[in-house]
Amino acid sequence: MKIVNLSVLCLFLLAFTCKDENKEGLENQLETAIASSGGKTAEEWKGKLDQFFTLEMAAEATDYQASEATKEYNQVLKSPETHSMQYKWDKGRIETSEKIKNPITGKPMEIPTNDYIEVSWVRNTTLEQFKHNYHTPTQEELANASKAMKEKMQEMQNSGKATAEQASMANEMVVALGEGLSFDEIPNLGSYSVWNNKDKNLKVFFNGLEFQLYANLGTETKNKQACIKAAQLIINKL
Repeated sequence: MKIVNLSVLCLFLLAFTCKDENKEGLENQLETAIASSGGKTAEEWKGKLDQFFTLEMAAEATDYQASEATKEYNQVLKSPETHSMQYKWDKGRIETSEKIKNPITGKPMEIPTNDYIEVSWVRNTTLEQFKHNYHTPTQEELANASKAMKEKMQEMQNSGKATAEQASMANEMVVALGEGLSFDEIPNLGSYSVWNNKDKNLKVFFNGLEFQLYANLGTETKNKQACIKAAQLIINKL
């Protein structure tokens, strides 16, 4: 079902972001974007996200001590785009989870959690495609995404590649993905950057390169400030 979940996300994004452009045109735009990035392609950072976003940058962005951090390089999936570099600190913080209930009292569980900041989704793209991917969808676009998913899942059912249960779950996921999705532009950061108000992450585009930053430092204000500061540090280095 994990593969189906990833497919759902891709189809959802394509459904409300794609334009009537041919493949050759998109490839030419991507080549131009890579060329304009001064040689800094996503391929250069494959397996080197700890150089793309260093421990020293993470410490400066969070105002924490580098010597107290631990790092985690996630390369579980094959695609380099999905890899992430995370720096975390044990600050003794406790989070209350509404999703996890105490089996005895039924109350939300209090869970020890690390403070952390991470970078991921480093890849080449065009500014036009970036803006299409990360904009607040209209109701029409959401409806088109739902319709596209239903048609695709029906096709997969007919060919025996998905069950009725999987098709139903995929359709529900599309609706859930679109609910409350919105983006705010962050001015003067790279070529173009937006804050995802739903998932609370920062999407950055700079000279043909896209990357994402996410932080969990206790409050949304601190998280957002740290992401923006980290993004500027990365941009200054590129």
